[in-house]
Amino acid sequence: MKRNFVIGLVFLTFLFAGSGTLKAQHGHDSEQEATNERLFGKVLESGSFEFHLRSFFMSTINQGALTDYSTWGTGAGLGYFSPRWKGLGVGFSGFFVFRHYENNIQELDPTTGVGNRYEITLYDVHHPSNYKDMDRLEELYISYQNENLSVWAGRHHFESPLLNASDNRMRPNLFSGISIDYTPGKFHFNGAWFSHVISRGSLEWLPVEESFGFYNTGRNPLGADESYKHHVESKGIGIVGFEYLAEDVHIQSWNYLSEGVFGLSFLQGTGTAKFNGAVDGVWGVQGFAQTAIGDGGNPDPEKAYILPDEKSYGLGLRAGIKWPHALLTFNYLGVSTHGRFLFPREWGREQFFVSLQRERFEGLGGGSSFMIQYDHTFIHDKLKISVGASHTDTADFEDVRLNKYGIPNYYHFSGLVDYRFDGFFKGLDLQLLVVGKKQYKNQLTPVEYVINRVNMVNTSIILDYRF
Repeated sequence: MKRNFVIGLVFLTFLFAGSGTLKAQHGHDSEQEATNERLFGKVLESGSFEFHLRSFFMSTINQGALTDYSTWGTGAGLGYFSPRWKGLGVGFSGFFVFRHYENNIQELDPTTGVGNRYEITLYDVHHPSNYKDMDRLEELYISYQNENLSVWAGRHHFESPLLNASDNRMRPNLFSGISIDYTPGKFHFNGAWFSHVISRGSLEWLPVEESFGFYNTGRNPLGADESYKHHVESKGIGIVGFEYLAEDVHIQSWNYLSEGVFGLSFLQGTGTAKFNGAVDGVWGVQGFAQTAIGDGGNPDPEKAYILPDEKSYGLGLRAGIKWPHALLTFNYLGVSTHGRFLFPREWGREQFFVSLQRERFEGLGGGSSFMIQYDHTFIHDKLKISVGASHTDTADFEDVRLNKYGIPNYYHFSGLVDYRFDGFFKGLDLQLLVVGKKQYKNQLTPVEYVINRVNMVNTSIILDYRF
């Protein structure tokens, strides 16, 4: 990782020093050439630096004698982003993390043999005992932008409903490849191809095919002991997106191709309905359809990411009301029994209407969820309070065909307090997130399916500062 930082620093040093070096080598050239060199240096000097400090405390309290976990870490990063010159620009950023304190996050629970789930992803999942060398090169790109078109090549951020930063740990996901945005008026077209990924909880850029199985692979749907980790064959991720944005309606369509593994289409429409007075209605519909491509990543079904004939469908609904500084929504998601909804957790966090932090629906089939959420902002929108509660029915936790991770039926509660400072401390953001999950009372569940899944409380205190 240190080598990546050195490469990045050399890159920046070359950019900043280039004009001065050229001036020394060509001191006898024309006055016009010297002027151009000085202007090039001035352009680079007018670029922006971004400093980012992030401190994160997280704790998980599990049921009874099951192991509890906690940790505290702090990280800092620096990025340089050049101004545009004839539409062209470059960017570079890196980040390092210190682990101040931990409790049990490297230990297996003695009762179940299960390891930590949440806290370890603040650091280095591949090397959980790594304390001293937690740094990584993040962005390194060249881009072009004009009034309607932007093109990004290299390592950069990307956002979509399924493939995204998933920025709720110490560091986000980033992607390496090329992405194109074209925005004529109310329309927005997006295309991308990515060959490498760096996931939250990782310090290493990996080829797409090696990113499968970075986290827990769950259970094989054929009941085999083998998993797809290190066995998937894929050249990359292709994305095509379309959005239409008007005053009262937002329609978006996204198509994801994991080459040689699966294809998935996601469609969503949201909008507002004007009522008399200060209160408006809100509505939303979303759906997805997924199917395996070829052999699902490996000709041996026991090593494939998705079974060759596996399909999945889902439908989401939203209804609610909003008024100045507040929003109340009622949300639903249903997934068909044809197969599991599968989208690598290493690539992002699904943005379903029912999504609450600290849980996902990836790996589930034949389930449904109802969720209610209330958001309110205060103090000129600097303080946000968000509370949510959901009721999720899953396929039987022993059904490996439809329940990849053995998640029992559960209630999910989430509370977030987020304060964004202004004035002297502008750029500082302080968050408190408390999440609880509880299984149904009438459901008898072995403890290995309880720990880190249900009957638990997860608390996060996050301080974020950018300038």
